Amino acid sequence: MAESLKEGNSEEKAVSRRKARRKIFEILFEMSQRPHADIAKMMKRCREMHADERPDDEGDVRVQPEDDENFVVGKMSLNNLVFIETLCRGTAAHRDEIDRCLEAYPWEWSFDRIGAPERTILRMALFELVFMDTPYKIVINEALDLAKTYGERDANKFLNGILGSIIKDLPKLKEKLCVEEG
Repeated sequence: MAESLKEGNSEEKAVSRRKARRKIFEILFEMSQRPHADIAKMMKRCREMHADERPDDEGDVRVQPEDDENFVVGKMSLNNLVFIETLCRGTAAHRDEIDRCLEAYPWEWSFDRIGAPERTILRMALFELVFMDTPYKIVINEALDLAKTYGERDANKFLNGILGSIIKDLPKLKEKLCVEEG
């Protein structure tokens, strides 16, 4: 089983993980807009959506939900589904602690005034930096990519500054968040 999760080259894995992060962003953003959303139902919907995937001639995967027969997503491995669930559930479970940490970083701006997409990106990046073994360069690169796609104009520059400061304080943040968790 472990060998089947390691199939494909590193470029394919990076593209696949990037698609997983986009899915994570979408789920967490939806949860930020609907505070009473049930994460268990959202995770189940994500798993079911990707369980119905069928490859087309190009190797892309077509998913045919009832409302959109042309909806296309990339292949989602079991490994990436676990990654999605881990990051979504973890970020949601630690949201309050993460927000308390993030409040210290936009020095000239209240954390509450940051746009919802940017707050979502910062939350998922901080969770991944603290609780997962992803190298910080990858987390920052992926966060900036998400900001370019979903954030306001120049949001990636703003988030890059915040994430750079977070990296400098990462050992302290890990200690603080892990103590609050334990």
